[in-house]
Amino acid sequence: MARLIERRNRTKKTKKTQIFLGIFFLFCAIILCAELWQKEYRLAVCWIFGIGIGVVLRYSRFCFASAFRDPFLTGNTRLLRGMLLAMMVSTIGFAVIQYNYIQKNTIEYDLIPGAVSSVGIHVIIGAFLFGVGMVIAGGCSSGVLMRIGEGHALQWIVLFGFLIGTVLGAKHYDFWYQHIIYNAKTIYFLEYFDFKIVVLVQLMVLFGLYVLAIWYENKYRKDI
Repeated sequence: MARLIERRNRTKKTKKTQIFLGIFFLFCAIILCAELWQKEYRLAVCWIFGIGIGVVLRYSRFCFASAFRDPFLTGNTRLLRGMLLAMMVSTIGFAVIQYNYIQKNTIEYDLIPGAVSSVGIHVIIGAFLFGVGMVIAGGCSSGVLMRIGEGHALQWIVLFGFLIGTVLGAKHYDFWYQHIIYNAKTIYFLEYFDFKIVVLVQLMVLFGLYVLAIWYENKYRKDI
């Protein structure tokens, strides 16, 4: 019992120390923001948005790895539903941006907002490898950065692995491009279907997955 009380007291002291550190870094962030604003206000705006997104990630505990892992481990689909809602919002946002662009310009994949790229076996291989690495690392890129900010030392190793993977990917990109990506077909639905139908179908599919996630979580709780 005495050990538990001592451990609890240590935890309280650590929290106080973190509060002071938080105030210190907030003060440094404000000073840096002021310096950036004087030199280039766009950098200051990016700095503010970056900190804001970091705070949202921290308190929402949002992570793509958890979003796909939690439904199978705990039956919790909160993060998965959050991701689906974010995809719905981004679908509408990109639909407006791309629609305005297409009305004024011809369809060129390299210039269309939203990075329209080819689909092929390289996407499947890359997604599979990233998914496996994401589960082993215990988080996606946003989750790793969030935990680094919280002070987790293990995630620094994961970040180092990210850097190694990025360098290797850039080094061998020519091989993938010449043998697979170059011959892969680019599919842009707006070339085959009406714009409104494409957006509506995508929103319906995402909403259907959202409803399915709610049903799955309720069923999982009943079976426990």
